[in-house]
Amino acid sequence: MVLFLLPKAIAAPLYSNLITPLVDFLQYGINSYIPTPYFGKICYIVNLQKCGTAFMCLYLMSVFDTFDHLPSWIYLSLHGTYGMLWCLKELIFPDPSWQRPATLLDHVVAFVGILGPYWYMSYSINSNRTTCSMPVIALCVSVHTLGCVLMMASDSQKYFVLKAKKGLIEDGWFGYCRNTNYLGEMMIYGSYAAMAQDKIAWGILIYAWTLMFGRNIMGKEERFPLKRGGDVYVESSGMLFPDLWAWANGKGNVKRKR
Repeated sequence: MVLFLLPKAIAAPLYSNLITPLVDFLQYGINSYIPTPYFGKICYIVNLQKCGTAFMCLYLMSVFDTFDHLPSWIYLSLHGTYGMLWCLKELIFPDPSWQRPATLLDHVVAFVGILGPYWYMSYSINSNRTTCSMPVIALCVSVHTLGCVLMMASDSQKYFVLKAKKGLIEDGWFGYCRNTNYLGEMMIYGSYAAMAQDKIAWGILIYAWTLMFGRNIMGKEERFPLKRGGDVYVESSGMLFPDLWAWANGKGNVKRKR
């Protein structure tokens, strides 16, 4: 179970008292105990992993001799394409949170703790020569495509709207869902785990979603009531999944009345 999807009465204390302090320590506090020199921005290691995924998939296909294995090629296409989309996103509308200066240790922690394990799905598919049925392949391609659109479109909206004016974004891609970008990311990586058909792959995703996604989402949930119109927005939108009831009643996807 992804912890931030638990009832708020359970999830909020878990994040405020345990998970958020742990992630903050790994991102910032650990440098006080193990000082290392600064080495560019944290986006460098993120971009390296994302853009290097296609090459890693090809390398694993070479190691396990799976160039005749259709699921390996499909996985290469899916995850490799996502890596290219990420590179375009970084060039056109980079996430400011990834632009902070980072130490060498920050890069190591980010890669070992989150980024590197994402490559396990490709390893699993190639090493096991995983067999995927046609319906599973079709489902994964569809979910991945929709996830890419949700992530790219919502992050684009967030970047350009906040560039023009800071404040609450409560329309467009965020009209019915407060975290459309994270939903898209989860659909993308969920399609990879579904293709791998591997419990470890799902375990990696639940761990990553709980720590990183959950920490960021719960932080946003705490800040919404502090913003003008935040309470109304929360009531008429879903945290991760679109609020279909609000949509049916015409309460979402438009500017709420103050």
